[in-house]
This record gives sequence, structure tokens and C-alpha cells, in this order.
Amino acid sequence: MRKLLARDRSEWELGKLLERDGFDPEEREAALSYVKSFGYVNDRRYAENYVMSAGSRKSRAALRSFLQEKGVSREDAEAALRELPEDEGPLIRELLEKKAGAPHAMDDRERRRVFAYLGRRGFGAADIRREMKRYEREAPEGDTSFFGKQESY
Repeated sequence: MRKLLARDRSEWELGKLLERDGFDPEEREAALSYVKSFGYVNDRRYAENYVMSAGSRKSRAALRSFLQEKGVSREDAEAALRELPEDEGPLIRELLEKKAGAPHAMDDRERRRVFAYLGRRGFGAADIRREMKRYEREAPEGDTSFFGKQESY
């Protein structure tokens, strides 16, 4: 029970913690059955809570991967991900503006830095490029864009 006080955990994750702490398989199974019977461990709820908390800063692919690592079933993960919009463009744009500020022409170094930032959050390269181009096109007049030159990302 103490393992569940700090934060919600998946059934697989809790089983691994009990194993690490030296519980034998029968004790682990009994403990997991007990906490599941009271609803203290519920992988669907775990997936929904994670998606709700991290969905505003990570891609669907990154969320899916994390849930898979925690032993959440594909069905539970996909059910939680259905709550997110299919089009990740607005989220990419929001994170882009958070990282780079108001639309402006970025130099190559800033472009690479922002591209890497968005890539680490699991967004696809084509989606990132599309949103970065839109972002730079919205730069105020007189702000020179670098998109006429060789793109470095």
C-alpha cells in the first residue's frame, strides 16, 4: 500500500516494485489482487490520468510509448489517447511559441534547438517542419526569414 501513496502506478509497475523489494511470486500476486479488488490499481485510470497530465506537452507517440513501458495494455492506452485531438499541429505550435516566443525568423541555431526540443517530445519531423514554417511565415514585416536558404533540420 505504501508504494501507492506517493503516486498512481500501473499493475506491472507495482509488481516490479514488489519483486525488487524481495516479495516472492505468491506474495506479489496476493498483494496485487488485494489492491485491484479495492480499485487502488487500475491500468485504464492510470493511462487516462497520465494522458490528461502529460498530453499538453508530449506527442501521442511519446505518450503511447511511455504507457507501453509501464505495462499498460494497448487497449487501455488507446482508450486514454482517444481523448486527445488527432491533429497535433496546435500542440506543436503551442510548444513552439512557448520555447521560441512570438513568431519571428529564427537563425539556424535556434531552429535546430527548437526542432530538437519538439523531437524529444515525440513529434514527427514532417509535422515539426510544417509548424515551424507556418510560425516563421507569421513573422512581422521586415523580419527576414531564412526559408529561402538551405534548411538545416
